[in-house]
Amino acid sequence: RKKQDRISELLQKSGLGKRFQKKTFENFQITDANRAAFYQAKEFCANFPNTKRGLLITGPVGTGKTHLASAVTNDLIGRLYTVICRNITDIISLIKSTYGQKTELEEWEIVDILTTEVDLLVIDDLGKERASENTNTLLYQIINRLYNDERPIVVTTNFTSVTLAEKLGERGQSIVSRLTEMCEPVRTCGEDWRLKS
Repeated sequence: RKKQDRISELLQKSGLGKRFQKKTFENFQITDANRAAFYQAKEFCANFPNTKRGLLITGPVGTGKTHLASAVTNDLIGRLYTVICRNITDIISLIKSTYGQKTELEEWEIVDILTTEVDLLVIDDLGKERASENTNTLLYQIINRLYNDERPIVVTTNFTSVTLAEKLGERGQSIVSRLTEMCEPVRTCGEDWRLKS
C-alpha cells in the first residue's frame, strides 16, 4: 500500500497528464517500423540507473515518440525513481512564471530541480517551443548542467538534428551537440496512428 501511495505521488509530480499515465510498454503497438525503438527504450529502463546515455527519440508526428517517453516514465516511477516528464513549452512556461512576481520557487530553483533533484528528466516535443534568446538560454542551461554532471535525459522531437539546431537559434548547435553525445539515437517511423483511429 505504501509503495502504491508513493507511485501515485510520483505520478502526480511527474507532469504526465492522465492520458499519458496510461501509456506503457505493454500497450505500445509494435510494428516493423517501430520495433527497434521499442526495444531500445525497454533496454534503457532495464539498465537504469546504470545507463551511460539517455535517449533522443526522433520521428514524424504520431509515430509513438511520446508513448515511448511516457512508458519509460511510468516504468521508472513504478520502481520508485523520480521522473519529470514535461512538454518543452510547459517547462519554459513553468520557469517564466517565476519572473517579476513573488512565487514559491525562483527560476534557479526550478532549473535545479530539473537537473539535480530528479533521477531522470524527460523533455517532450523539443523544437516546438517559441524560440527566443531567453528560451534558448534556459534550455542550454538545463542541457549543459545535465551534460556536465553526466546525468541521463530522454528527449523527443519531430526534427532532424540539423533542423533542430536551426530552430534553437544561436545556441542550437551547442544544445544538439551535447544531446548527441549524451543520448542514443532512437528513430520511430510509420504512419500517424492518430489519423488511423
